[in-house]
Amino acid sequence: MNAIIKRDDNKQKWEDTEFPLVCETCLGDNPYIRMTKEPFGKKCQVCERPFTVFAWQAGTKGRLKRVEICKSCAQAKNVCQVCIYDLQYGLPVKVRDKILKEHGSAGAVTAVPQSMANRAWYTAQQERTLAQGGNSVGEANALAVAKLEEMANMEPRYERNMQKLCSFFAKGECNRGANCPFRHEMPRDRNDPMVKQNTKNRFFGTSDPVANRILGRQRRKEEENEKEDEDGYDKARATLYLRFQGDEPYPTLTESDIRDHFYTFGEIASVRIQADKGQAFVEYTQPDAAELAIASMNRKSMLDRTLYVKWARAPKRGEAVVKRRGEEDAGSRPAVTKPMAPPGGVSKAPIPKGLSVVKPPSHVSAMAAARRQRMAGGASGVSVPRPGSGLPRPGGGPVRGIGRKSTGESKPYYPSADPSRFGTKAGEK
Repeated sequence: MNAIIKRDDNKQKWEDTEFPLVCETCLGDNPYIRMTKEPFGKKCQVCERPFTVFAWQAGTKGRLKRVEICKSCAQAKNVCQVCIYDLQYGLPVKVRDKILKEHGSAGAVTAVPQSMANRAWYTAQQERTLAQGGNSVGEANALAVAKLEEMANMEPRYERNMQKLCSFFAKGECNRGANCPFRHEMPRDRNDPMVKQNTKNRFFGTSDPVANRILGRQRRKEEENEKEDEDGYDKARATLYLRFQGDEPYPTLTESDIRDHFYTFGEIASVRIQADKGQAFVEYTQPDAAELAIASMNRKSMLDRTLYVKWARAPKRGEAVVKRRGEEDAGSRPAVTKPMAPPGGVSKAPIPKGLSVVKPPSHVSAMAAARRQRMAGGASGVSVPRPGSGLPRPGGGPVRGIGRKSTGESKPYYPSADPSRFGTKAGEK
């Protein structure tokens, strides 16, 4: 900072830098870049203090781009000064911070104050820490880093550097034709959330439509993976499943290859390989190790082939097909258990002399015969009188015809009142 600015107390906090902090996409596809530098050209859209503005043409067909926030704010969030995307993973700030918080790395999220006084103090502390070679935020754990690497998008997307839309073409008044430096395309609908984007909201991770779209896509992807596993199987406790993508022939997979690639995530209990199918099962001693291995090795390369890694399925308990209640076959009813013969079988020896066979009384024999008849006829246990026997039907007296009047008193009939039930005669007294 020059001496004139340094002596002014009101301009002590103005930023003067030599090179911007930008990503590869914003630089463009041209390896030779010519930049213009304007000291204190405009104020930062986050901290509202003047800073050095750099401008350049982003690629051979790109538009003129310039930085939007100061370098101090960009270092606080580790983002590009132009697109406000994370420099390490190529994700919006809202997506990165959400993943870090969900996977136990909330200390790695930078909370930049929004008030002017607190922001000035925070910036001074941060510049002092960076000058001493330290870091003002905590380190993210391995699981959060693996999840961010899985979602990372570091491939340059130069279509973001295209020219802006021609407003005269949208009105039907552009007469430049092919020489027009702007794009001849119709604008999007005004109700489209992608139209309403703000640099400050993107920096603080609030009301970012791009981040909402990425999070929604990730949520749908997780729901699809859950639907694929919703077939009655549960997730294994600490076992992962891996297989090679593509068709046969598969590379020769050995246990040493698997242990060399998966031992860094935790202690491995066992490895089961199915070489003919190009797949294997790796069991860890801790579930956290299996989760970290899945997040780190999914879609990665091993033996020059891409791996597909996910949770293994736990085996089902019991039969494969569980019958519903009430769905019993006719042959599945319990059979009647017959009494077993006494030990040694039934004796067929002749009756000794002096003893005679004692026959039961006649009414006892009649009761036993009636009981056998009921057991053979049905399981209801109620003897139904035959038609024409003169006995009323069970359930409430004689059957009357429609429109006939009863001539005598009708008494209800109960099976227990039937005198022939116990082998007696109806006329006996």
